[in-house]
Amino acid sequence: MKQKVSNIFFWILVGLILVYLAISIIPSLFNTESVRVEPAQVITYDDSLSVRGIALRDEVLVTASGAPASVDYKVSDGNRVSRGDQVAVYNDVNVSAADRLAIELIDRQIKLLNESLSATSQFDLKTLDARTKNAISSYLNTSSDRDLSSAEEASEEVLSCLIKQDIKATGDKDYYRNILTNCESEKSAVLSGSASKQSSVSAPLAGYFSSRFDGYEALTSASLTEGGAVMTPEKVKELLSYTPAQRSDDYIGKLQHFSYWKFACSVPEEEAERFTLKSSWTFRFRTASQGTRDVSMTVSQISQPSDGEVSIVFACTFFDKSLYSLRICDAQIILRSYSGFRVRKDSVRLSEGKTGVFVLTGAKLIFKPVTVLYMSDDSDFAVVSPDEKNTSRALVASDSVVIGGKDIYDEKVVNIN
Repeated sequence: MKQKVSNIFFWILVGLILVYLAISIIPSLFNTESVRVEPAQVITYDDSLSVRGIALRDEVLVTASGAPASVDYKVSDGNRVSRGDQVAVYNDVNVSAADRLAIELIDRQIKLLNESLSATSQFDLKTLDARTKNAISSYLNTSSDRDLSSAEEASEEVLSCLIKQDIKATGDKDYYRNILTNCESEKSAVLSGSASKQSSVSAPLAGYFSSRFDGYEALTSASLTEGGAVMTPEKVKELLSYTPAQRSDDYIGKLQHFSYWKFACSVPEEEAERFTLKSSWTFRFRTASQGTRDVSMTVSQISQPSDGEVSIVFACTFFDKSLYSLRICDAQIILRSYSGFRVRKDSVRLSEGKTGVFVLTGAKLIFKPVTVLYMSDDSDFAVVSPDEKNTSRALVASDSVVIGGKDIYDEKVVNIN
């Protein structure tokens, strides 16, 4: 009798196992539907507003007595100087236009080599590699914009980065010192035989020095409201279409006395509601020397609407070498940053009233609830965060998120494609 009971229980157990296997395995054998997946990626996404504006600075011109044929700068662009510091030495000579151009080109090479040789020890190879890539990217962008002045500056920055990188990698400065010596000898040869007189130029006040000239030096932080005028979108457009001035023959450089400067731009009227006086925003600029650069700026003026636009003036109290290259330029205003997982927008689904994504685990689909942080009609992705923490239902990095397939439901067994 006991033997019969044991046999009955044995066969019941076998039956239960077979039923389980039928439920778990057989559907996958007959189910020909497959799904496509993509890994969930950790991301910080910046929602931004693109603007085009103009940088306004209060610059003091530094000039020579007469028209110098050659200038030897003693200060690198962007460096801060004190009042009375020597910034340059120049030669007054009677040379032909061709020789004057040759001297100008030689001076640029001398300046580039001096700066590269003196700054190499400040950076490691990894930093120099990143700076080189940023410089090349900036050069390509300025070239595509057909901004010849910025492209020239960006090309020199590429050369400077490559020289610094080569010196750092080889540890040998002699090759470039020899080139520098040859440049100086070539310059002396051009100047020889001419009645030359060397003079020096000192900084008339303390500030940030630059030898660059872009033709917008006459525009200042007060240009938007000169003569008691009201700042308007039309005034900003007028400044953006300003015709750059010609460089004078006696120009040596310029000084930015204070680190304070402004950036004026216009935004669509519907976007202007975001901005209030004294509110702070992060601007993302592309500079010639450092590539992409984030700068914090504060709203100082807001105009009345005109033709669907509102002009806003942002002020900044930070200034350095990289910002000297900014004038008329495009920028991104960072409206908000989102940190989470990047998933395809069409992978976000509703299941039993909850928002989430389906994740392929083995041969089974698991629904993982999420909160949508960012989703836009203009993008094909969403930024999400897991609703559940430290559970099997929590979305984690590299989860295989389902982006295709029909009749998707929780714990469904599927083929893997």
